[in-house]
Amino acid sequence: MAFSTSVSLLLVITVISCWSLVSADLRSDLKDFGALVPRRRIGFIAARYYIFDPRFRQAVEFVRSDEFTNTWQQVRAAPDFVNIINYLTENGSGYDVTTLVDKLIARLKAFQLSRTVPVELMLRRDLTTFLRDTLQSLPRTRIYSLMAQKVRQSGEFAKLYKALRDKQFKDLVQRARYSTELKAPLRKLSQKSINVDELLQILFEVISWGPQV
Repeated sequence: MAFSTSVSLLLVITVISCWSLVSADLRSDLKDFGALVPRRRIGFIAARYYIFDPRFRQAVEFVRSDEFTNTWQQVRAAPDFVNIINYLTENGSGYDVTTLVDKLIARLKAFQLSRTVPVELMLRRDLTTFLRDTLQSLPRTRIYSLMAQKVRQSGEFAKLYKALRDKQFKDLVQRARYSTELKAPLRKLSQKSINVDELLQILFEVISWGPQV
């Protein structure tokens, strides 16, 4: 669970550095959300778990390895995963999302954890406080308000957000989760302390923070 939650939040950070790949309108919308992310604190939380949690370290080291690159290529080539990418591309800016995802993986591999952690964070390191630290670090009310505003404006973000809330997206994700072609790479991720089910649960939880559409 530790790595799954951390990597979900690190995705928020790393995707910010990939915005130059998407359209100007969508990039502007995402930049507004990025401004709400407490990146420094989240970096400290990730660093704390890297220090104290051997499974977290195993997962981070795996993400930075050639073995992960090979595993990711298997995921990327699976037809059910391609269907998800096509769905997001069609309902986003029209940009080929696979390029953005590949860039994101490269950023994760290069992500540098802080070498210093505030004392008060070093002392709190159990799973419950970790989850509270990470999830409560995000300003949920402000994120909801910004999502609602962007949806009302009916721009590219609104189109993408509605696609993410649509049942079709969840069905595509579930189909990929139990795909025969993805069984081996997902098992490899699990062996390296990366729990895909927890990642998906967190993904849909964050999506649910926004307004009903």
